[in-house]
Amino acid sequence: MTDPSYSRRNVQHVTVADDEFQAVSEGRIRIRIGVVAFAIMIVLIVLRLAETSIFGPKPAGSTLPQAITTTRADITDRNGEVLATTLLTYSLYAEPHIVWNVEETADALLSVLPELDRAELVEHLGSKKNFEWIARGLTPKERQAVFALGQPGLGFRQEPKRVYPRGTLASHIVGYADVGMVGLAGAERAFHEELSKPNAPAKALSIDMRVQYAVADSLMHGIERYSAKSAAGVVMDMKTGEIIAMASVPEFDPNAPATASTESRFNHAAMSTYELGSVFKPITMALALETQTSTLTEKFPVQKPFKVTNKFIRDDHPSKVPLAMPEILSQSSNRGTAMLALRAGADAQKQMLRDFGLFDRVPYELYESARPQVQNRWIDLTTVTVSYGHGIAVTPLALAVASAPLMNGGLYVTPTILKRDAANPVASRRVLSDSTAKHVRDMMRYVVTDGTGRNARASGYGVMGKTGTADKPGVGGYDDKGDIVTSFISGFPYADPRYVVMITYDSPQTVEGDWGYRGAGWNAAKTTKDVVERIAPMLAIERLDAAMAQKGYPAQEAYR
Repeated sequence: MTDPSYSRRNVQHVTVADDEFQAVSEGRIRIRIGVVAFAIMIVLIVLRLAETSIFGPKPAGSTLPQAITTTRADITDRNGEVLATTLLTYSLYAEPHIVWNVEETADALLSVLPELDRAELVEHLGSKKNFEWIARGLTPKERQAVFALGQPGLGFRQEPKRVYPRGTLASHIVGYADVGMVGLAGAERAFHEELSKPNAPAKALSIDMRVQYAVADSLMHGIERYSAKSAAGVVMDMKTGEIIAMASVPEFDPNAPATASTESRFNHAAMSTYELGSVFKPITMALALETQTSTLTEKFPVQKPFKVTNKFIRDDHPSKVPLAMPEILSQSSNRGTAMLALRAGADAQKQMLRDFGLFDRVPYELYESARPQVQNRWIDLTTVTVSYGHGIAVTPLALAVASAPLMNGGLYVTPTILKRDAANPVASRRVLSDSTAKHVRDMMRYVVTDGTGRNARASGYGVMGKTGTADKPGVGGYDDKGDIVTSFISGFPYADPRYVVMITYDSPQTVEGDWGYRGAGWNAAKTTKDVVERIAPMLAIERLDAAMAQKGYPAQEAYR
């Protein structure tokens, strides 16, 4: 018979064993849950550390701007050379509430980024704000140097940055964009919407970087030689209206526009208006021929005093004999030009200036285009002074555009800073008869071979042009210091005119060896010669004497 006490003991043991098993099982479950929770926590910590190390900490409740995602299309010259592009760079920011020691952090940052301003840096690091930008556009090397400092409270984010690999070259044409990738000047501003479109193609400008460099370099040497305040140069295709080069000196670096002076950022070629002087005289010659108020052979008594209203018209180098139109232009006679203008009349003169675009801004794509300064009251004296480039102030670019019809057969071609293609065809209108343009072209060639423009003669390229020297106006009259503006408007080659070249100097000084002269014939004309000789081969313009020699003919005097 079974002992009852044994049975009770056995049941008790089984109950105890079950309780122990259940406790162990529950413990194991808790352990497993703890391990899983711990693992999840470790994973989250690792992910957070990875995020912090790669992208920098995200400031809680900060005013951190959203990332700039603009890709922005490149800008190139007509040959595909990159003028502006976009690169990814690093921007450094601080969370001041996490910075341990402001002074120590500032010193550490200055050791790797010495260009930072210490006082401003300390102010940002000690700010009560949650977020402060410290430096934008860091290179990978600079970013790594800051990262290696191990300073808390600092972070990075990647941002696109607009970069200009050509530096100062063509800076006034290309312009620049701000840190937010918004175009502020030049082509960057003019084509901002197009450049900002997703997957937009590169924007090809009309300029040729080789020609641009040659013009800018010649002007830089000219400023140094003649101690001028500034200089401007334009090269334009007179058949297509494409601006091949437009230089304004001094230049600036669009990679750092904030450090550039106001003077260097100013585009003197398109924004500075000058009374350009006698470079207007070829227009007056065209006016006289087009209105048929004179002929090429009629002679005018320029050797005698000539008075209009209460003003005597003077010539710098008075002729002792009467002069016909070609000599009036080649010797740059103010009296002869005034007589021709008065014959044609104010209405015809104003209409021609309007047709040539000299009463309006230059109608090209850039915002940098100054309005001309034109007389409100147009009396006889206005007609006279404007005929030789006084009493009206225009930009060098405007005069270059207006002079193209004088040499291209009489067509005003709308200028452009974009490369011509099917989407940007040539737009032109006739403003002169072909015969008038041919006669003016011949006279401008005569200026270079036998007149005031001899120093512009680039052998073999048939340069034609006109000098212009004008006193600078001041308060109450013209500058009593004798400051002048000198210019040379030209075209080449004479046999088949293709390119307009305009060179202007503001306040050039006399140079030893020039016998005290500082007029356009002694500086702007010389620079024109240098520019033409440098750019003609780039533009595939063959020397006329070389071409004729290959055909077995001697070089003609007209092409010397």
